[in-house]
Amino acid sequence: MWRFFTLVLLINLAFKGNAQENVQGHFYQIGFNFGYASVDNIFFKDDDYYYEVYLHKIQILYRIKSGKLDYDFIFQPEINKAYHKLYNPWFAGHPDIFSEYRTQLMTLKTINEYIFNCGVILRTSLTENLNIYGLASLGPGYFDVDSERMAKGIGFSDNLALGLNYKFLNVLVLDLRLGFRHVSNAEIKQPIEGYDALEFNLGLAYKL
Repeated sequence: MWRFFTLVLLINLAFKGNAQENVQGHFYQIGFNFGYASVDNIFFKDDDYYYEVYLHKIQILYRIKSGKLDYDFIFQPEINKAYHKLYNPWFAGHPDIFSEYRTQLMTLKTINEYIFNCGVILRTSLTENLNIYGLASLGPGYFDVDSERMAKGIGFSDNLALGLNYKFLNVLVLDLRLGFRHVSNAEIKQPIEGYDALEFNLGLAYKL
């Protein structure tokens, strides 16, 4: 439920800013990002499970307001391939019981993720061609395999990131981004722990 209220708040603030500045919005950039994310990284790790995901994202940006701070909406459909394995047998109950179930959980599995994220970007220019930005997004998705941390079916992806954009050849934009990603099913059904990961994204966009 908190995800819904967060999204409503972000949209409300964005349109409020647009109305105050009386700036007409427009779609101005489309691109593709490739990313990699893992639960084991230089900042944190989890000994209970293995999780890494290869991210493929189409990104469409809508300019809300321009100024010292630029405000954008980001629309971001994703098709991702994740790999997951349980490490800690106690996470699936006492090791002396449910041995077949535990063996299944502790086998490496592939999870396909189909997600539609949307969010807000705040950016500021460092030079004429270089800008830095912060991103917050969330969105629903479908996850096609069960695990001990998240049930198969509908889930949600929450993202926070910092990034750099470099414009070259007037119409092309190189995008570099580092962020935190949490995937869970928002307590729709058990289990509800979900997956955490640090992600790196590299992308190329075209200015419309």
